[in-house]
Amino acid sequence: MSLPRGLRDYEPDSYEKLELIRSNFVKLAKIYNIKLMEPSTLELLETLQAKGGEDIVKEIYEFTDKGGRRVGLRFDLTVGITRYVCSRRDLPLPIKLGSFASMWRYDEPQFGRYRWFYQWDIEVYGDKSPESYAEILSFTSRMLRDSGLDVKIEISDRRVVEDLLKYRIGHNEYIPELLRAMDKLGKKTKEQIVNEYTEKGIDEKYIDEALQISQGGERLLDEIHTQSKELLEKVIDESKSLKLPVIVNLGIVRGLDYYSDIVFEAYSDEKREIGALAGGGGYDILTGAFKRPELNALGAAGGIDRLLLALSNRPTKKEEIVYVVYTGETKKEALKVLELLRGADISSEYSRSDKLGEGLRQAEKEGAKASVLVLPREIKDGKVKIKLMKSRLEDLVPVEKLSDWLKVH
Repeated sequence: MSLPRGLRDYEPDSYEKLELIRSNFVKLAKIYNIKLMEPSTLELLETLQAKGGEDIVKEIYEFTDKGGRRVGLRFDLTVGITRYVCSRRDLPLPIKLGSFASMWRYDEPQFGRYRWFYQWDIEVYGDKSPESYAEILSFTSRMLRDSGLDVKIEISDRRVVEDLLKYRIGHNEYIPELLRAMDKLGKKTKEQIVNEYTEKGIDEKYIDEALQISQGGERLLDEIHTQSKELLEKVIDESKSLKLPVIVNLGIVRGLDYYSDIVFEAYSDEKREIGALAGGGGYDILTGAFKRPELNALGAAGGIDRLLLALSNRPTKKEEIVYVVYTGETKKEALKVLELLRGADISSEYSRSDKLGEGLRQAEKEGAKASVLVLPREIKDGKVKIKLMKSRLEDLVPVEKLSDWLKVH
């Protein structure tokens, strides 16, 4: 039996790590007062095209349903959440929304990239202040840090990069192509980029200028004196005051037809080859496409598969379980003890053998924290024997006090 190309099962170890990441996301959403939701998995194709354009049909799962409507599976969470907010004029603004869910893209399968995958996502509508950007950057940093990674967030502003290009080369007609060239640095060699864009009729000196800008940092902001840099400078100041790991990288020009101002990506220096672990920015263009041009928007999202790859060499912290073992004549009582433990929210399991020695070996194999021995003489007196597996400490405890004993040992 096999799966369609580009799909895979989340096996127990990977799924356990995914659930830990999800739990961390949910916890942080509450801390940052972000309301959680999940947009529809299926959208009208015209809704998905608002972000991806006409060519998006080549990159997604789309089809005609039984009612003759052209629909598609969601390829991200931003489109659905933005469609929801734009259709609900009764929502109080500003509003912060988030989601953790799976989606589908008809990408070419690669290492760490599948056609069905999970993302976390947060969005802010109605407040594009420097403080709001700093909050998004803070959440992104904390989300990755709490998952176990040290990251740097590289930030830019599309308008600043365009103004620098205008200042240095003066040919506005080349700017869209030069931005695309800059976006390819790191994915292709400089020589490959120069060859590609000289074939499009762009002078090599202009390509060199663009690539120099993409490798420049905060110092390049002094070259221009336009309003375009004010938001970026304020966001940088806010980030520094919060001690966020933010640096300026004017080579970040993601989402050429989508983002409208600030853009950023988060990387782990230790796992740079994996690519960006999260990214985002401001995207007023999308709210405009949904008939709400007055509604500004910004957000961030991160792919779970890349995060799992970055964490792949780190062991998962196993949930400590308590193992209930018994003899042939105490199985019924043992199952009652098991139910008592689970009722007290203690992770527990029971032996599939009624031989004490075999049950204890199973507990060792499972890495159990403790074994609870339900023995004939002791259970008649309402007691069980507890054995801590590492220290070998043993104790005789009344059944009604068993849960409390385990929670303090």
